[in-house]
Amino acid sequence: MSAAAFSFANGRRRDCLALAAALLTLGPAGAADAPPLELQLAASDGHPALSDGGPGRATYIDFWASWCTPCRLSFPWMNEMHDRYAGRGLRIVAIGLDRRDTDARRFLQQAQPRFSIALDPAAESARRLDVQAMPSSFLFSTERRLIFSHRGFRLDDRAELERRLQAALG
Repeated sequence: MSAAAFSFANGRRRDCLALAAALLTLGPAGAADAPPLELQLAASDGHPALSDGGPGRATYIDFWASWCTPCRLSFPWMNEMHDRYAGRGLRIVAIGLDRRDTDARRFLQQAQPRFSIALDPAAESARRLDVQAMPSSFLFSTERRLIFSHRGFRLDDRAELERRLQAALG
């Protein structure tokens, strides 16, 4: 997989300020006001990690790394969410940030994801979304507007995260 390619249509500073405003908004009402995010990292399903009108009404992007213990807990949950909601329009893309491809591939062999994967060893996409913790997840509408973001993953988080997914799918 290739490194991320990004579009900064209106200038990096303005784009970053808009993204910061979007990240501060955790509810769908405010997310509609933020500009669509441009993130052109290719996923294993052949589509950009975040795309307009692609396969799905909502995209759940999760940042992970092989060394991250909570990431190991989140993958079975994401498999379950994929199995439960892909038919309703949910697309899950997990973006690996390992610098060494062998570490990422070993993790994926153990985790056996049934959803899309992208690898970003330069972590450009994580910087773009200001990822501060591992794992970090972001739920976007089909128009690439942020609906919800979440840092970390604990088993106690599952019900609330699933409720957010259900709400995004309507």
